[in-house]
Amino acid sequence: MSKRKNKKNNTLKVSTLAANTTKLAKKPPLQTVESNKYEVDYFRLYESLYRKEISDWQQARIARHDPFNPLTYPLQQLYKDAMLDNHLAGAIENRILRVVNKQFIIKNPDGKPDFERTQLIRTRWFRTLIRRALESKFYGYSLIFIQEASQGNIAKIIDVPRENVIPEKGIILKNGLDPSGESIKIADYPYHLVYIQLADAIGKLEQVAPLTIFKRHSWAAWDEFEQIFGVPLRIARTMIDTPKHKADLQLWLETMGLAGYIILDKRVDIDIKENNRSDAFNVFAQKISLINKEISKAILGQTMTMDDGGSYSQAEIHLQTLDDITNADITDVEDWFNNYFITILRGWGYDLPEGYWLDIVANASVNPAEKIKVDEALMRNGWNLDKDYIEQTYEVKLDADNPRNNQPQALNYNKKTELDFFV
Repeated sequence: MSKRKNKKNNTLKVSTLAANTTKLAKKPPLQTVESNKYEVDYFRLYESLYRKEISDWQQARIARHDPFNPLTYPLQQLYKDAMLDNHLAGAIENRILRVVNKQFIIKNPDGKPDFERTQLIRTRWFRTLIRRALESKFYGYSLIFIQEASQGNIAKIIDVPRENVIPEKGIILKNGLDPSGESIKIADYPYHLVYIQLADAIGKLEQVAPLTIFKRHSWAAWDEFEQIFGVPLRIARTMIDTPKHKADLQLWLETMGLAGYIILDKRVDIDIKENNRSDAFNVFAQKISLINKEISKAILGQTMTMDDGGSYSQAEIHLQTLDDITNADITDVEDWFNNYFITILRGWGYDLPEGYWLDIVANASVNPAEKIKVDEALMRNGWNLDKDYIEQTYEVKLDADNPRNNQPQALNYNKKTELDFFV
């Protein structure tokens, strides 16, 4: 961060905690060229794209669980390979979206929403941060580098490659394959390096990754089976034993495609052998289906929200199980924000006084017409509606300085009266 005068970027007051710009200006030495910016590419390694096998998974686990010099690079590379599986990627995305798509509201110590302060976190970088927090449950951890920020305004965050992070030691390795090499301590830069770990530091993908390897084997075997038995075998029998005739016969067999035809000598016979087994594919299909169900159980706790089958009552039970997992994810994110990350925001000048906290709530699904009926019933029974509530609920702006009627007359409604607001 440069030493220029920090600019106020929001309408709220700047926290006095962030006045110590010297403390905040201490950035990790990540730069690789002469520049006033710090590049995370300093840690980047080449991605390993070769096909992973069970032996790779075993070796990666041995390196990761080393009690003295744990290495995260092999296992994280294995996780990236596992995430190429569509079913696994979809299950994890399903679980993440069930939290990310909720409403994130800042509330005061009394539990009332503070919509002005809530606007401070309704940004793209914050949604990315929440996504990385949830990903830590599967990868083990996430590390974010706050690259561009000023007083009261975080502008840009960057992911630090998980392959270079050693959670047990709290360090970032310059070379992810050299645990004893050059490194920096995460704790030395508390306002720039944000470490996130909502579960254990190994991650859920450790138990799921081998399933994707077995599944890939089945796809490969099925493809080979299709090539051998899926297309009928063409057999040519001939009594003409000349090189030219054999070459012509081979060309005929190779060019027998759609609507193909051949003119042959009467001494040449061509036979097509079809595969009489129609259910051989079930060996591969059933294995792939079972692996998909195991992946769903590991990530979502059940199968029916992603797979077919079962009755409506069973589906409700499976959905309730997923809701329980989602509620646990929400609680973990709230605890991490309220106990840890809110302190970092205050350090950057965000006006979030002590006692303010984050609440993640479901999006309202009440029809506006039904909502009006409920509010109308409350007013008929003598309750006044708060101005802020009306503006936030119906997205309207009320003119408090020039109201049409400060004392509205009581309306006489009977049981058959219906609002025609949306008619």
